[in-house]
Amino acid sequence: MLFLSPGITAYCLILAFVLGAVFASFLGCMGWRICNGESVLKGRSHCDSCGHVLSAHDLIPIISYVKTKGRCAYCNTQISPMNFYGEVILAVVFVLTTLRFDITWKLVLMLFFVCILYLVSVTDIYEQIIPDGALFVAVGFRIAYWVCVEGASWNGALGLLLDGFAISVPLLILVLIMEKILQKEAMGGGDIKLLFVTGMYLGWAQNLLAIFFACIIGIVIGMVQMKKQTEVSEESVYFPFGPAIAMGAVVSMLFGEQMIGAYLSLF
Repeated sequence: MLFLSPGITAYCLILAFVLGAVFASFLGCMGWRICNGESVLKGRSHCDSCGHVLSAHDLIPIISYVKTKGRCAYCNTQISPMNFYGEVILAVVFVLTTLRFDITWKLVLMLFFVCILYLVSVTDIYEQIIPDGALFVAVGFRIAYWVCVEGASWNGALGLLLDGFAISVPLLILVLIMEKILQKEAMGGGDIKLLFVTGMYLGWAQNLLAIFFACIIGIVIGMVQMKKQTEVSEESVYFPFGPAIAMGAVVSMLFGEQMIGAYLSLF
C-alpha cells in the first residue's frame, strides 16, 4: 500500500516523521517524570528549571527547540539538546520502520516496540533505570499481537518464550559467573530483562544480532567517553548499556533479516 503512488508514499512518510517526533516529545516527558517521581498522567508540561507551564506553541516537536535556540522562552535556561536530537532520531526511525514494514499490522507492532526502546533509553540515560512497567507493557502488547493477529497457538506461545529466553538466560548465567569472578556488577538486571523483550519482538536470531550491534555501539561510545574523561575532567563518565541495546535492536529490526540471509547464503 505504501508504494501505490508517489503521493501516497510521500504522505505516509511525512506522517511517520511527524508522529515519530510527537511520540519522542511525549515519551521524553514521560521518561523525565518517571525519573523525577512525577505523575505521567496528571499535570501539564512545564520548564524543568523555572517551573513555568508550557503552552501549545512551546511544545511543537523540533520546531519549538529551533525557534527558541534551545532555551526556555520564559527563563532563558538552556534546554538539554537530548530532547531535540531524540525527536529527530525517533522521527527518522519511524520513517525507516514504515519503509521496512509497509502499512501493515507488523508496522504497528514495530512502531510500538521502537517507542518502548526510546522510553527505556531516556530513563536509563537520566537515572540508569529501566522501568519494569514499560517492559511489562511491551510484553503485554506482544502477547496481544500474537493472540489477535498471529493467531494464538501452543507452538506460537512456545516460540515467543524461546525467542525471549534464548539470549537473555544464557547472558544472565554468564553475567552471574562474571560477577562472581570480578566481585562487582557486570550488567544490570534491567538490561537482561530488556533483552528478553527484544527477543520476543525480533526473534532469537535477530536478537543475537542486536546484542552484537549493542556491544559494538557500547565499545565505541565507551572509547569516546574515556577520551572525553581524559581530556575534560577527572570525573568518571558513565553511559548506560540500555540505549546501546535499543540502538542495536533498531538496527537488527531494520536490516537484520537481510544480513542473516546474506550470511547464510555464503554456505
